[in-house]
Amino acid sequence: MRFLDHRHGGSLARMFSRPTAEVRAELLALNGVGPETADSILLYAGNHPVFVVDAYTRRIFERHRIISNAATYEEIRELCEKTLAAAGEEPPASQVLKTRVQPSCHRPSRMSTAPRSNLVQVFNEMHGLIVGVGKTYCLKSQPKCEQCPLQKFLPLAR
Repeated sequence: MRFLDHRHGGSLARMFSRPTAEVRAELLALNGVGPETADSILLYAGNHPVFVVDAYTRRIFERHRIISNAATYEEIRELCEKTLAAAGEEPPASQVLKTRVQPSCHRPSRMSTAPRSNLVQVFNEMHGLIVGVGKTYCLKSQPKCEQCPLQKFLPLAR
């Protein structure tokens, strides 16, 4: 909170209106904030197009031999961002997706209903899909490869 108050007058909107690289550098300079946390804040709270790499991403990518176990966080993030961005060009800023929130017992927050660019939506959804596969199938000690929807993409030589 001190960081937000001192650097941005207590305004998340002011902080997130700045260039992604600048906000990311500021967040990474904070004690206890690493790349995954900074990128999560940027993507989920700030709607900045940054891909979040977590343990599930690394585990799935290593098992599928997309990356080596020596790959750094930044290498994995850049690979994901370049690959996903290449799959579809970012549309003009005037063409943003509005999220559709299912009815629930409480009103959705402004963050949940904020407009997102196509690229932010793709990064958001892809990270969610990776987490789902990681939690359900690509378990750390006893993976369920036979049941996994990505099983057909596993290297043959295991």
